[in-house]
Amino acid sequence: MKKLTIVVPMYNEEEMIPLFFETINKITRKITDYNTTILCVNDGSKDQTLTLLKKQKEKQKNIHIVSFSRNFGHESAVAAGLKQSDGDIVVVMDADLQDPPELILEMIKKYEEGYEIVNAKRINRKKDPFLKRITAELFYFAIGKLTGKIKVPNNVGNYRLMSRKVVDLVNELTEKNRVFRIQVPYVGFKTTDIEFVRPSRAKGNTHYNYGAMIKLAGDSITSSSITPLRWSLILGCVGGFISFILCLIFVILHYTSRLSSIWFVISFISLWGSILLLAIGIVGEYVGRSLLEDQNRPIYYIEEEIK
Repeated sequence: MKKLTIVVPMYNEEEMIPLFFETINKITRKITDYNTTILCVNDGSKDQTLTLLKKQKEKQKNIHIVSFSRNFGHESAVAAGLKQSDGDIVVVMDADLQDPPELILEMIKKYEEGYEIVNAKRINRKKDPFLKRITAELFYFAIGKLTGKIKVPNNVGNYRLMSRKVVDLVNELTEKNRVFRIQVPYVGFKTTDIEFVRPSRAKGNTHYNYGAMIKLAGDSITSSSITPLRWSLILGCVGGFISFILCLIFVILHYTSRLSSIWFVISFISLWGSILLLAIGIVGEYVGRSLLEDQNRPIYYIEEEIK
């Protein structure tokens, strides 16, 4: 019989674990054509997540637990789950039930129709705070413009189904600053979407704050595009041309007018000084990420594994 692996990264999810398994088990019982494994990756939780997973494992043999030595981050947890998975098809989802488990049944149908990747696509963000809606729209707009040939779908997070072929190819990617939602479309293959309205988190608080979103946006752009570097070059050329024209104007004003242009000069220098610092910052982001890649450190360490 074919295998299905459901990869679930977890960080401080003690409040969600009983409800998550109660819900996911109702769905997996309906999946009769696949042997299902629920692969839970404990990302260095500081609460009772690991303890509760072990207790659940005593009652439920199809759970596979991978526990990190410390908190390495959501992307590392996803990467570890994909690496440890052995399913013919693999689903990645969160434990907060904002990724509705019932969609897995539809995903499997789409896979059996011939699709290698089946994305869960949000169609309504009205329940999100205003700031989160705006930042999400800006993120997908920027990614769409900057990633070029990589067609990153809008409003698609990590919740998706992949064939074994796709998972193996994603596992072969070697970058340390991994962004799963960029890696999958980079690999390509026949893809479709299943639309859904994302529910509110069932219990507990989200661990994905605005700082994490900003880091995700930065990693997404710098890992998939050098367009910002090109913009910096273009900006420098434009600034140099404008500076040359203004220098000529200042010389003319100096000899033809008593009007002091000192404040205009100061404003101009401040403006282009800020733009220069911005360009240096962009270059610094790429240099810093290149340094991390060159260090070639593992992106996670597994402290314990229970199959």
